[in-house]
Amino acid sequence: MDDYILRMNHAGIRYLLLGGQAMRLEGMPRFSMDWDFFIPPKDAANFAKINAELADLLDVSLEPLGPRGEGFVQTYQTPLGVIQFHLVPPGLPKFDEAEQRMVIHKTASGTPVHCLSPADLLASKKATGRDKDTDDIEFLKIKLNKN
Repeated sequence: MDDYILRMNHAGIRYLLLGGQAMRLEGMPRFSMDWDFFIPPKDAANFAKINAELADLLDVSLEPLGPRGEGFVQTYQTPLGVIQFHLVPPGLPKFDEAEQRMVIHKTASGTPVHCLSPADLLASKKATGRDKDTDDIEFLKIKLNKN
């Protein structure tokens, strides 16, 4: 995935990593097979960049958020695993606000990745209300109390 993230960075694509991969980069020892990206839901230029830069990875074009909320999560099965683009993730503010608070972590090979801030990641995990996020929530609470 590093090559695609580098391409996204180079193309100036606006994204924020969330979910299990973001937790892993935040320091939580955990396994996740999918990559979840929060993107601005109606930024036509950003969608054009994503569709051009990732055309060899995505089998159909990514679409902006529809007028009735259609396409709020778009999922792709790729040779690299599942990739999801979240246009309106639960518990998060508008993309521009979350982007201002983003943190940049590096993968094991040194690729910079735009990630949700720990506070936004915690809000997202709490809002999903899934049992499997309990450990992530506790990890983030501890981390935020230490900082």
